[in-house]
Amino acid sequence: MNRKKLPIGISDYKKLIDEDYYYVDKTDFIRQIIEEGSLITLLPRPRRFGKTLNLSTLRYFFEKTDGNIYRPLFNGKSIEGWKDFDKYQGKYPVILITLKDCKGDTFEESVYQIEMQMQQEFQRHRYLLDDQLSEANRMCFDQILRLQAEDVMIQNSLRILSEMLTDHWGMPPLVLLDEYDTPIHVAFDKGYYDRMIGFMRTYMSLVFKDNTDIFRGVITGILRVSKESIFSGLNNIDVDTILEQSMCTAFGFTQEETDRMLNDYSMGDLKDEVKQWYDGYLFGGETIYNPWSVLSFISKGGVLSPYWVNTGSDVLLRHLLADGPSQIRKGVESLIQGESIRSVINDKLAFPDLLAETTNIWSFMLFSGYLKASEPEKNSDDLTEYTLQIPNREVRTVFFTIIRSWINNGPVKNDRLELMLQALRAGDIEYFEELLNDFVVNTFSYYDTNGRDPEKVYQAFLLGLLAGMSDYETSSNRESGFGRYDILLRPKGGKGQAVIMELKRLRPKETVEKALDSALQQIEDKHYDAILRKDGFTDILKMAITFDGKQVWIRTAE
Repeated sequence: MNRKKLPIGISDYKKLIDEDYYYVDKTDFIRQIIEEGSLITLLPRPRRFGKTLNLSTLRYFFEKTDGNIYRPLFNGKSIEGWKDFDKYQGKYPVILITLKDCKGDTFEESVYQIEMQMQQEFQRHRYLLDDQLSEANRMCFDQILRLQAEDVMIQNSLRILSEMLTDHWGMPPLVLLDEYDTPIHVAFDKGYYDRMIGFMRTYMSLVFKDNTDIFRGVITGILRVSKESIFSGLNNIDVDTILEQSMCTAFGFTQEETDRMLNDYSMGDLKDEVKQWYDGYLFGGETIYNPWSVLSFISKGGVLSPYWVNTGSDVLLRHLLADGPSQIRKGVESLIQGESIRSVINDKLAFPDLLAETTNIWSFMLFSGYLKASEPEKNSDDLTEYTLQIPNREVRTVFFTIIRSWINNGPVKNDRLELMLQALRAGDIEYFEELLNDFVVNTFSYYDTNGRDPEKVYQAFLLGLLAGMSDYETSSNRESGFGRYDILLRPKGGKGQAVIMELKRLRPKETVEKALDSALQQIEDKHYDAILRKDGFTDILKMAITFDGKQVWIRTAE
């Protein structure tokens, strides 16, 4: 079967259509921008969910050209049935700027990278130099093209270009600004946040605030950076976050779209696995799949892997989890075990305030794609609380990785971890127990158990360690037999020894032997091995783990 190429990394709509890549039709987004959007629309979405491609689609739909050369790109697409198609298609000049690669180590480097993006767009509209431009506008055009503009001129460049396009075409342009907050993220990490906020506030306000030379403005990013810090004075902006219902299916893949794609590539029998790994996001109450991961999964021939989590830096998330309030780490321990937490969500975030409150950290994690939110309810303060959960197995690996990084960066070196995992694989439980105790003694400063459920702490800690066993699938707190096992290790490929672990805290006046016996008996009585035997596993290691403070004891069934 001759299948279409998959558009992995393709964010230009024209290239995607002209070269006949597989396309999940999102062109109804165009109608929504006109009918549901206001003059300025901000659309925060996680990375790799199609923001750049959607803005590219808007550009080719609206852009006015000689001969309307982009009209054929929409033949047969859903937008063709829109009653106002001919009213808007090919009728407006367009400015499209993407800041996703503006990641300088210094403020000056980032501003220069922004200037380079402006240079490309000015070059695309170079025909304006044939007009009767004012001396100031011609000087601006020349300096931007030569990459010799001062910061103030770069800040004014979007507004100036919009004025020149309005004069040339007799109508105001559509202004598209993609990944506006990337320079701000980087600035916060590199230590020049205040300077970048000041620059971006002026850069955006000049074109989007009270500018009659603009038809519509659409802005994308990951977060809605606090109105007080960057959107000051932009009272005409409509913010459509992942909590809103409008445009909720414009980014990411729906269940129907994902099923159709899997069928088209003869992978329909893998729908359940794909759902566990890449589904689970909730945008406006709609179930959404991660598009990058689904496309990568199909491209790699059906290999389940954390594709999305490996496409961006999680440095800020690591910082927030390590240095944030203790309630955050406690919450993460619950989340990776499949439980949920309740929190108010703040959709107006200022980076310097992220560590100030737990709600800010949970909010950052939600809007960045690490959590999903459901069941909104007003609390006693009339603020909306949500149930937060990890959306899928792929994202769960992020938290495992972070826990392992705490371990590896501690006093116990990574080679000791590998020795411990090898001991488990080899069935050398005595050595496994010895090394596990080393890890507990040397790294449990991250897991202060005061005021917490110690079993959850140990379970989260063990899951972080065991995530390094790439030849096994690790799961926890899932139903099997007549209960829920604590930890289960299933060999990939269906062959080899599986492991079931039951954790027990040593109770007062209880002997270690009694606690270990109780844990092993629970595995037997609850038939935790039922799910493994159903899948054909016969070699199953049943392991009891008992702990008290920073001491661990292990016993396996005979």
